Amino acid sequence: MNRMAAIMIAVGTALAACGAAEPGEAAAESSQTISSAAPADLSDALITCAMPDYDGKQGLTVTERFILIEGQVKRYSDFRNEAFDLCEVGQEDCGLEIENGVIRMHWTSRNGTRSRYDVDLGKLDIASYKTAAGEAERSVPFREGAKCEREPLPEGLKVM
Repeated sequence: MNRMAAIMIAVGTALAACGAAEPGEAAAESSQTISSAAPADLSDALITCAMPDYDGKQGLTVTERFILIEGQVKRYSDFRNEAFDLCEVGQEDCGLEIENGVIRMHWTSRNGTRSRYDVDLGKLDIASYKTAAGEAERSVPFREGAKCEREPLPEGLKVM
């Protein structure tokens, strides 16, 4: 499997998982953003965010993984043990950055569905949002109390 196929699988998995703020939180507006209330730890790490019972579907867990390295954020594929850029240079409607202590990831699929995740690096909370073409952005609920986990960087990590 080549790099592009791995990226497409990762993006496809993420697209299928689009959408919640705090579990049970009301729908959010597109312009809503969060800032970390707790001091954000930007040191090198693997951040894994599991969202069980995603979008009210019992037994469905959506997991997003990020690598923090040298103050930057990248997506992480555990299958290939690779940290990579989510977006290609010049790609529209796609972003992955750290802003005000929060990892912000978003992209729009070819069918017009926009996905957005915010990960508070101080509290290790994740919020997930989805906007279908022609509709308002909505938060997608998952099990209350779900948190992200911070771990050391994986051994042998390849940074792309």
